[in-house]
Amino acid sequence: MNDHPDIIVSNPAESDLPLILEIEFESQPEPWTKNSFAEELARGSLFVARTDASAPTRSLAIAGYICFWPVSDEIQILNLAVSPAMRRKGIARELLSFAIATGRDRHAATASLEVRQSNLAARRLYESLGFRTVAERPGYYGTRSESAILMELDIP
Repeated sequence: MNDHPDIIVSNPAESDLPLILEIEFESQPEPWTKNSFAEELARGSLFVARTDASAPTRSLAIAGYICFWPVSDEIQILNLAVSPAMRRKGIARELLSFAIATGRDRHAATASLEVRQSNLAARRLYESLGFRTVAERPGYYGTRSESAILMELDIP
């Protein structure tokens, strides 16, 4: 498998929801529902990263997704996940870069997100993109009563 696949970020189709849900359930301890994704799809706030269409299995065609909202002068990143088989290949970075560029195009001043305190790999990725920790929300994630780390990025 190519360590640096060509990545195309685009809006998903409704028929992509099962693959998005598969990645969600493999990635999130408290996964979103199909209805949550359907609402974001209808809102136009859900984007997928697609890799080489000649991938050996259809599940590799969608490597990850991001959901974000433009709110006033901010981009709020709500959900981001990459298929376990496609991690560490620059896909999450590409999705985040897409969200940040969208914010820049809409004259947003900041991007914000929440991340589980224990998700050190994600936190390192966000920091490498310039996000900084601005607050902690104790007990934010319910089932494990885990803190959320609120991170922000000034969009240049």
